[in-house]
Amino acid sequence: MTPEQLLKEADRCVKCGLCLPHCPTYLLLESEADSPRGRISLIQALASGELPAGKSMETHLARCLSCRACESACPSGVRYGALIDGGRTLIADQHRGRPVWRRIFGLLSDRQRLERWGKFHTLLQRSGLLRITRLFPSMRLRRLISLGQFLPKQVGVLTELHAAKRPTGRLVQLFTGCVGSQTDQQLIEQSLSLLSHLGYAVEIPANQVCCGALHRHNGYPEQADRLCETNRLQAEKSRAECLITLASACHLELNEHLKSDLPITGMTDFLLDLPQDALPNLQPLTKKVVVHTPCTSQNDRSQELLRLIPGLEIEALPENSICCGAAGSYLLTQPELSATLGAKKLVGLKASNAEILITGNTGCALQFRQLIVQSELNVDVMHPVELFARQMENCTGNA
Repeated sequence: MTPEQLLKEADRCVKCGLCLPHCPTYLLLESEADSPRGRISLIQALASGELPAGKSMETHLARCLSCRACESACPSGVRYGALIDGGRTLIADQHRGRPVWRRIFGLLSDRQRLERWGKFHTLLQRSGLLRITRLFPSMRLRRLISLGQFLPKQVGVLTELHAAKRPTGRLVQLFTGCVGSQTDQQLIEQSLSLLSHLGYAVEIPANQVCCGALHRHNGYPEQADRLCETNRLQAEKSRAECLITLASACHLELNEHLKSDLPITGMTDFLLDLPQDALPNLQPLTKKVVVHTPCTSQNDRSQELLRLIPGLEIEALPENSICCGAAGSYLLTQPELSATLGAKKLVGLKASNAEILITGNTGCALQFRQLIVQSELNVDVMHPVELFARQMENCTGNA
């Protein structure tokens, strides 16, 4: 958005304050500058030239999680997500000398670099040097290093055409993302197996890239648009009937910016929209799961899918409307606030006595896995489709 467009959209905000109870950072910091209406005022001042893109301005806009809970609460329908992205772009335009964060976003959004990072973490672990990194004063650096433990030791080749077990001539395209292509490999493999069982061939284009959300929400829309265009070309070249996403953040970004005629659907929705008799039989599971709803998926249907598993006890994670603190790159750019918000979620998780935590977002899963490891809890973190697919193992026939 141009400064003029930002001002026009920001003028729609009447500063009523109905957004305040829904903003995680306002509830945590009790600062108007860290509330939606406060940040909109800062963006107005920045776009009009009344205030420079100084350190204080950058701090308050950077603290926003981009959870967009305020959008749902806004009676005027202010497009806050576009405003905060636009404000960060203005700051990035004036501070192009931020090579460290550009390199970090490049690391997180590139599959090959993530693979190398996972191998580097393994070397640190085997050499014993990993213990030394825990003494680093920078929490950002400690968190970045610790993410390596959730990357696979060996990466399989998934970018190809996967045949259906019982050919029906139907084809879908699967979007695996960047971080998700590494951290969610088990989910990807189980989704491929499930789709194959249902009679779908699946393609994962070799040229598929990051959805662009990391870049767009950090002030680099041109790079985000380039990534989206690359993915659009992969979609347009395909004869697939739809593009299936696995991570809710990728789904939201592609849904809003891909601009393709190919329908986009989440894997959970894809399964639930099939005829009931097309789904496989599922083995019963007598465990308790607690379901986390990502900010990027407030119409989440995870519980609906999980209710198809016989014997499963399902409960919503307390305060699901409040962000867990992952928020894409936020767990690295604002590690202290991210950890504080995550710790609040951990209280509800502990109280639930659940054995499995369900979330449909890659970043949220990483946040919870880190917190669970640090707290030495015995809780598995899974995507709803991952648990669904596990329960169809060794099943025969259809329902």
